[in-house]
Amino acid sequence: MKHALIYTAILLAAVCMALPANTMADDYKVTTPTTMTWVAGGVGGGWYVQAGGIARMIAEAEPNLILKVIPGGGVVNPVRVSNHKDDLGWGITFVDKMAFKGLAPVYKKPNPDVRAMGGIFGIYHIHVLGAADEGIATMAQLADHVKNGGKVKIAAPMKGTSDLPLMKTILDFYGISLDDIEKAGGKVFHAVYSDMVNLYKDKHVDFVFTHLALPGAAITEMTVSRDSSLIALSDVCIDHLHTELGTLSRDSGRSLIPTGTYKGQTKDIPTVVSAGELIINKNVPDNVAYTIIKIICENTDELYKINPANKNFKPETGWKNVALPLHPGAEKYYKDAGYMN
Repeated sequence: MKHALIYTAILLAAVCMALPANTMADDYKVTTPTTMTWVAGGVGGGWYVQAGGIARMIAEAEPNLILKVIPGGGVVNPVRVSNHKDDLGWGITFVDKMAFKGLAPVYKKPNPDVRAMGGIFGIYHIHVLGAADEGIATMAQLADHVKNGGKVKIAAPMKGTSDLPLMKTILDFYGISLDDIEKAGGKVFHAVYSDMVNLYKDKHVDFVFTHLALPGAAITEMTVSRDSSLIALSDVCIDHLHTELGTLSRDSGRSLIPTGTYKGQTKDIPTVVSAGELIINKNVPDNVAYTIIKIICENTDELYKINPANKNFKPETGWKNVALPLHPGAEKYYKDAGYMN
């Protein structure tokens, strides 16, 4: 009898080890109707349409999951999700990290209940563009020029945007600030990107700072209007921003603007790169989070058809390219699928 029980236990263990991951995760299926909200971007905009397509894909795969897409924006989304006003949302890595930590001036307090599901859903590159006749090739050279009293005319993002604190963090790494530029006799113009184009074309500014997907239409237009050079950021700066704000790490292979992206660009330009990520409230049940990311990861052909930005998402590294702690349900899926140890 004793030997029979031992044999049976061994046999059961062997059967369990042989079961596919999906079978072992049956207890993570969504068995009751669940309606959730997904905060995206402006109605009709890229984020809104992108979320709508993925929500439909999820509902078709799991009818018990209904995701309603509502308008939002990069700065408000992590706050709404953390406060559970919405269940899921689109986020941008560095903005989400700032929200999570409660970093000024964008956030007054931490938002600790927001978690990540996966990334990358879209990539956004810091572009520091300078007029070629200024002779500046790196941010270190630009910073030294300002420190030595050089008068710099620069177009910066608008106050109140998330891009401005990102720029200030980079400048701070190099030991300068926008105030230092003005104290040295330079000028700082806060402008939307379309106005930056005119400021640069008309030579009211010689440097611009933008945060755009490749190729950035504004940068393309500027490089056509004037001989220009993209300004390189150092590896140490890129690493610092990754640590502090969750921008992409250099080992992602994305922290550069590839050769030939813009007129006159003859080499890769290393820079800080942020990414879109899917965020979720920490109290969303594990089985719901598990099911959502499972459907996304197992239907990449459909995912990529929904929006070209989705092609940046790779299931095997989706867990890695995020700025926030993973939701436990998402973490379990990545481990069950063998993508994460």
